[in-house]
Amino acid sequence: MGPDAFDFWLGEWNCATEAGSAINSITQEYSGRVLVERFTGLGPPSWSGMSTSVYSPHDGWRQTWVDQDGNYWALRGCLVDGDPCFATDGPVDSDQLFKRMVFSDIGPESLHWRWETSPDESVWTPRLTAAYTRRSAANRDQPG
Repeated sequence: MGPDAFDFWLGEWNCATEAGSAINSITQEYSGRVLVERFTGLGPPSWSGMSTSVYSPHDGWRQTWVDQDGNYWALRGCLVDGDPCFATDGPVDSDQLFKRMVFSDIGPESLHWRWETSPDESVWTPRLTAAYTRRSAANRDQPG
């Protein structure tokens, strides 16, 4: 995965999930070397978090995620069946599960995102999915 592997994700997005709606903003910062994500779940309940992702020619893609619940995860960029993904290197949290987010069905105005967990990286269980649609300039000030 090269330095532009996650360029598709840049922009302002509406996200529809089983739990409700959200907005997500992904910007390129620090001379284009860092992607900054600001996620806001509109609830109920409302929920928010952010990530920073960086590409290194030596280490590939790495991401750090933090959120209002105190979660802190270090993830690495990889491919899952040809789709871009960020995944933990090992089990995390009290549940001791591997975690990953996979982007698929990527188009210029939409994409599909899924959050999955696994006890051993052999069988993955979807925990949350989101249909992303690009926010137009006209609806950026409107909630999800």
